[in-house]
Amino acid sequence: MEGVSLIGLAAIMGAFLSGGFLLYFLIPKRQTDLRSLMNSGTAAYSAGAAPRKRSETAEDDFARAKAQAKKKAKKKDPVTLAERFFHAGIFSDQERKQFQQLRMLAPIVLPVVMGLVIATVNLQYALYAAVLGLLLGLQLPFSILDRRIKQRAEDILFFLPLVVEQIVIGVSSSLDVGPCLQRVVQMADERDSHNPVTEMLRHAQTYAKSGTSMSDALMDVGRLSGNTELKHTFMSLSQVSKHGGEITRQLQELADAVAGQRETKIEAKIKRLELEATGPVGLVFMGFMLIFTVGFIIQLMEAFAKT
Repeated sequence: MEGVSLIGLAAIMGAFLSGGFLLYFLIPKRQTDLRSLMNSGTAAYSAGAAPRKRSETAEDDFARAKAQAKKKAKKKDPVTLAERFFHAGIFSDQERKQFQQLRMLAPIVLPVVMGLVIATVNLQYALYAAVLGLLLGLQLPFSILDRRIKQRAEDILFFLPLVVEQIVIGVSSSLDVGPCLQRVVQMADERDSHNPVTEMLRHAQTYAKSGTSMSDALMDVGRLSGNTELKHTFMSLSQVSKHGGEITRQLQELADAVAGQRETKIEAKIKRLELEATGPVGLVFMGFMLIFTVGFIIQLMEAFAKT
């Protein structure tokens, strides 16, 4: 029995030793260094020595994780066609159907028209004109859609301070945020004077009637709008309607911030217009100088001809 127990004990010890060797050689060094790092750190702290620096592998891992986080932050999800419709204010099925019709007809009509026009002048370049018309036809619907999105963003920036001021006036007259938004949309319905901001408020109310809270509806509609200023305004309204507090003061600060943002955008647009006007002004000046120079040269030639 003693021999059997000694053999069993030796087998158990051999299994533990072989398992230890396998763990040491199979598990990566980066994982097995954890206990040694902890022991060395406690020993250095007890001995009064300076703490050890991070290993090069840990620094590499930190740099790699930081680079991956930056890459994920820069990467944006592609905007779908439905989201672009929402950004442009295309909500009805009829407008979407018209866009799809334009998307189908433009690549067919433009190559034929441009090819026939160029063929009347030079038949050799008709094929190149048809290819150019095809490319223009493929891009034309999306260019029109992008122009509508840009125009709607400018309209939102124009009407947003006015709507926020209306909300401030309603809240200052002892109305809550939800009934105040409902009153703003109701007045726009009665006057038939909806703007992009009141349309977004109406979408938020419709979304809230489906069972979502008003704060979540404002957050979702603001995010789907694609406009930064409108998104931040709806986020602030969502927080105010959810948490309460000094509503009048918070909304007044929001109105001042929106008005200041609009003034900043207008000033930037004016400066950009000054830069864009440099080219036309230069062309007009060159034309004036050309006319002046030609007139002066003609007078000199006439004077030399008389002599």
